[in-house]
This record gives sequence, C-alpha cells and structure tokens, in this order.
Amino acid sequence: QEDVQVVALQSGTAAIHLGLQMLGVQKDDEVLCQSLTFIASVNPILYLGATPVFVGSESTTWNMCPIALENAIVNRLQNGKLPKAIIIVHLYGMPAKMNELLAISKKYNIPILEDSAEAFGSSYHGKACGTFGTFGVISFNANKIITTSGGGALISKSIEEKNQALFLATQAKDT
Repeated sequence: QEDVQVVALQSGTAAIHLGLQMLGVQKDDEVLCQSLTFIASVNPILYLGATPVFVGSESTTWNMCPIALENAIVNRLQNGKLPKAIIIVHLYGMPAKMNELLAISKKYNIPILEDSAEAFGSSYHGKACGTFGTFGVISFNANKIITTSGGGALISKSIEEKNQALFLATQAKDT
C-alpha cells in the first residue's frame, strides 16, 4: 500500500468540494459522475458552477460503467469539451471496476476523484478504496461504516497536496 495523506473535514461532501477545487474545477467546466449515487456526490460540482455529466452504471457492481464512461468522454470531445474530472462512487461498499476506469482516465488524462463514503474498509485487488484516484473521499456521517455522527476526509497521495488542501480547508490563512 502506498503512503497516503489525509485531511479531516466537516463532511464527506466538503471533502468532495475541496477535492474538486484541488483538481481545478471551475465555473463552466464539466465533471463526469455516475447517475446512481446520492446527491452529495453531485452537489459540489454545482457549488463550483460546473456542470455534472451523468454516466450510467454497469450491472455487476452498480457503479460507473467503463464503457459508458468512455462513450461519455468521446461524446464530450466531439462537442469540443474535455471533462475536468471524473467522480467515481463505490456505491454500497462495492468497489467500482477501478482497473478499467483508471485506464480510461489515463488514456484521456482526466483525473479521478473517488467517493468512498460508503466504502471505508473496502478494497479492490488488495488496495483500499479511496486510494486509486488523484483524490479520495471518506465520510463519517451517522449512516456510514465508521461514524463520528459527522465529518469526512480528503485522501491525497502527497504531503504537498495535503498541505494545500489543509490550507484551503482552514480558510486559506497563513499561520
């Protein structure tokens, strides 16, 4: 398992919002997200003035379908728009088909933000959900696997990303 960095936040939704900011999502950008999810995975896209583009699920895991993802990317490219990010949700603790989704992400150079709010403790081929994408998100809301009644966290792969996320999460003030 590679080293990961974690920033504790007020909620999983706040972690998605911060993750999208860290990926540079801005007004008028498009973010690919799965159609079968809780609204908290989509609202942060709207908070930033970006547009969610919904991608269908596949029948094995109920998560984002790799074929539908690539079709959506090709469609957006034909319309002159490269999506800024992909939000993949590991729904009901079931890991998405990450190997296939990561290959598509890499092929088109679109970063992945993993919503692992319902998958804390789940793994895919021995690797923890939330650690595959550029950023991962977990939640400690009352209905989650491990709860503190609320809260969430943003997972990153570098101390620099963690420090930048912490800076933004603490109202971007220097100490």
